[in-house]
Amino acid sequence: LASQALLDTNSVAVKAYDTTLGGTWETLVFDVQFAAVEGMVSGGGMEGLNVEDTKLRNGYMNNETPILRDLTYKIKACIKAGTITDGLLSFNLGALKKSISKKDINGFHLAYTTTMARINAGGNAAALNTAGFTTAKQTSITTNHDFAWGIQNTKITLKVNISELSAANQIIVKALLASCAHIIKAVRAYAESVSNTTLMKKATQKAVLSTVTPAKPIGVRGRRIEQNQSICWLQHPTLRDDMEFTLFTETGSATVCRMDSKTGTCTAGIVLVFDIKVTLKKMEVPGTGDCIIITNTGVGYIHVAVLRIKG
Repeated sequence: LASQALLDTNSVAVKAYDTTLGGTWETLVFDVQFAAVEGMVSGGGMEGLNVEDTKLRNGYMNNETPILRDLTYKIKACIKAGTITDGLLSFNLGALKKSISKKDINGFHLAYTTTMARINAGGNAAALNTAGFTTAKQTSITTNHDFAWGIQNTKITLKVNISELSAANQIIVKALLASCAHIIKAVRAYAESVSNTTLMKKATQKAVLSTVTPAKPIGVRGRRIEQNQSICWLQHPTLRDDMEFTLFTETGSATVCRMDSKTGTCTAGIVLVFDIKVTLKKMEVPGTGDCIIITNTGVGYIHVAVLRIKG
């Protein structure tokens, strides 16, 4: 698309300079090649999560495991007490747990939908709440699902090289790339012929790529902190930037403070509460120093989502 835009912006002059790009070439050749590649990519053949986002997505899926153990126990208790009349199998927990184990995100989404529909059916949610599987715990299932599913659907990147495609698909991609290269070279040659230095700078592969290569998206990152451990999440934070912290381990506890040392432990700080986002600037974080410390003050490991927003 960027190559085509380069051509279309200078269409009349460039097509007169290189007549092979004129006439019906753009419609009958380039558009057809582009449609073929677009169909292959949108069909999923070249899509996948990058390594960092895959790890984060899997972490949110893993967060569901202890919650589902608790849910299973409480469902059985409610069935025994007669407050839930549905069978355990109707909650589809087996499929949900299996999808987490296999990191099958599509199966995870479908199983989650079935499980939540059964929890919310009739008086099941209220019965579970009374039995100790509270509304907050029920919400935590959705919270972790939404984070995992959101990453899957919004952070897509190409995962394969052209050399890893099938021979037939290589032909499709290489044909389009050859046409893009032809356009760039033709525009460059035309620009040189008329001494248009501005257009010359635009008509290079590097310049074209720079118009379509996005900056790395700002996204929430998950950090796992072991019991009785601390991490220095960020050093030398800018005063005007916001920092967001969310504790995603329901039974965990953590504090955030500032210290001079990267290996310190918070003895006093802002307490993180499960599933509540805390937004702070540097000077709002208790303590002194330039290391933002997060300390696990509970039992067992915790997951904390952190995000830096430039001011």
